[in-house]
Amino acid sequence: MTHLRRLQAAAAALAIAALAAFAAACSSGEAAHTPGPAVAVQDDHLAVPDSDIESRLDMIAATGAKVTRVDLFWRDVAPAQPADAADPADPAYRFDRADAIMRGLAQRGITPIVAVFNTPEWAAGGLDPDVVTAYNSLPPKDPGAYGDFMEAVSTRYSGSFEDASGRRLPRVRHWEIWNEPNLSLYLTPQIGPDGSYASARTYAELVRAAYPAVKRGGGAGTTVIVGAGGPRGRTGKAAVGAFDWLAALRTANVPLDAYSQHIYPAAAPTVDTDAKPSWSSVDEILHELDTWKTGLPLFITEAGYTTKDTPFRSSHVTEEQQAEYLGDIFRLPQLQDPRVRAVVWFNLQDNANWPAGLLREDGSEKPSYDVFRKAADNPQQRSLTG
Repeated sequence: MTHLRRLQAAAAALAIAALAAFAAACSSGEAAHTPGPAVAVQDDHLAVPDSDIESRLDMIAATGAKVTRVDLFWRDVAPAQPADAADPADPAYRFDRADAIMRGLAQRGITPIVAVFNTPEWAAGGLDPDVVTAYNSLPPKDPGAYGDFMEAVSTRYSGSFEDASGRRLPRVRHWEIWNEPNLSLYLTPQIGPDGSYASARTYAELVRAAYPAVKRGGGAGTTVIVGAGGPRGRTGKAAVGAFDWLAALRTANVPLDAYSQHIYPAAAPTVDTDAKPSWSSVDEILHELDTWKTGLPLFITEAGYTTKDTPFRSSHVTEEQQAEYLGDIFRLPQLQDPRVRAVVWFNLQDNANWPAGLLREDGSEKPSYDVFRKAADNPQQRSLTG
């Protein structure tokens, strides 16, 4: 054998050995350091006005997550109509709680993705009588009112704004426009009298008002996330299916820096299912986004598996399955695509309506809690701090 052939044979042997070692690491769970999306969690208790902010933030930090999604309710911050809605210092605004949350997250080194929704009665002309929840599903009569609020809130958390006491507030770089606007629980009506996607038209108007407003307020480096698609597969009277929703927004060509989708399939993460949206359809979502704008990033801003039946979901998994599935999610090959920036586990702690928590209602840890902590310890996960 010539010297060249010996070198080629040695290189081939090393390559085979490396592949075998990688396969063994994957099968044993040791490939946890493969770069992947930011491992995030959302604490929906944090949005409850009477919850203790510091203790809830400590609970988020204890998971090891460096990214969290935060709901900011327009209705709570602006209970009365401000005189100058684009001014974050307008006396009508009630930012005290939001200020404390953003400061607390910054102190703990946790990056927020802030979703802004829930229309004040003064902006919507009342409450939707057919959807009686903590969220007003009626849109503002004037989309510009939402744009003004988004300018005020993004200016307040631009990193250069000082509160009334002269203390500078931290910066928020990631803003998500609304929450699940393709579902009637959060935006009505969904379908117009002519059968068209009324909610997509309404949402497009909100985005067109909010996008430039956030850029004015937040400045360069601010990311506006659009879509916030709820996990509905098919279009019906009360919802627009996730892929129909994406197609409608693409047709409207709304401005955006990234797209977001919520994923709550009944099937295990590794199962190739026809149901959409699902983990097996992430590649399809990315393809659809590429036909809109090449390389458009994807944020999965809600995901999880419930461990009990709920008023909103008839299927559930065992706590042991939840832990297994959580680990599987962050090892999925399709999530290693650098366009998938973050996966937000929803939620931190069970409640009666959504028992998908890492913690039970009594605060005790489920098996998934430790699995999440290990995933969050991955030093090579994508950072959202840049």
